[in-house]
Amino acid sequence: MGLKELVVLPVAKKWIAGPDLQSAVKDAQNANSRGIGVVVNFLGEDITDPAAMDAQVEEYLRLQQAMADSAVKGFVSVKLTQLGLGADEGGMKGRLERMIANAERLSQLLWIDMEGSAFTGKTVAAYLEAHQKHPGTGIAIQAYARRSEADVKAVLDAGGRIRLVKGAYKEPQDFVFPTKDDIRKNFDRLMVSLFESGDGFAIATHDSVLIDRAKALSDSSHASFRFEFLKGIRDELKDELVASGYEVVEYLPYGGNWWAYSKRRIAEHPSNVWLLVRSVV
Repeated sequence: MGLKELVVLPVAKKWIAGPDLQSAVKDAQNANSRGIGVVVNFLGEDITDPAAMDAQVEEYLRLQQAMADSAVKGFVSVKLTQLGLGADEGGMKGRLERMIANAERLSQLLWIDMEGSAFTGKTVAAYLEAHQKHPGTGIAIQAYARRSEADVKAVLDAGGRIRLVKGAYKEPQDFVFPTKDDIRKNFDRLMVSLFESGDGFAIATHDSVLIDRAKALSDSSHASFRFEFLKGIRDELKDELVASGYEVVEYLPYGGNWWAYSKRRIAEHPSNVWLLVRSVV
């Protein structure tokens, strides 16, 4: 076992279910027992080997079935570079179609995660194409990206579902807003659009200012929405929101490829590290 496994993995397990599907299902059931839904992701990205892409799909199909068999309240979320985006575009569409068809068979929603800027446009385009045939799909949109206002409009115009997140990839300033305040303001603008024109969307943030703003917007909106948090962070707030009647969902990743995800969580912002430390102690 290397240094990162010895030092980081015990902490990372606060926001990662574990190495295998059984760990994910167990954590999902624990979340459900607290009245919290889940969005489960099998960790991986930037896969270039078609055989490995097919193996990712098979894992996701098993995950979808296991969640159904265990009566888990929740859905699966996938990164398109796991399925061939950027390396096998034609194959990616076929693999995504298999996952969506299986989700529909099980009466489940399928979420598509957003990745780095090199894949943003292609991810939105692939989602919009899939959504024409399969309305039971959703996509994550990153509030720190300057292009996201246009992307939100395109998805809402198509009747799609959005999971609004801050964004965690290190990006150039011509792609993202430069400051925390700028990002918060854009997140707010995008929330306004969601509460005015969207439905079935998720507000994924740990920022109390934005959470309170979402509550206020919901008071004058008939849209259905949920709050989404990372596993292991702000657990007390999750319970408070559930007790207040809000729908709450936990993003629940699992699998052996935990290091890249963990680095983004650690480096994303000092306030997120502090939230994690508070959760540990």
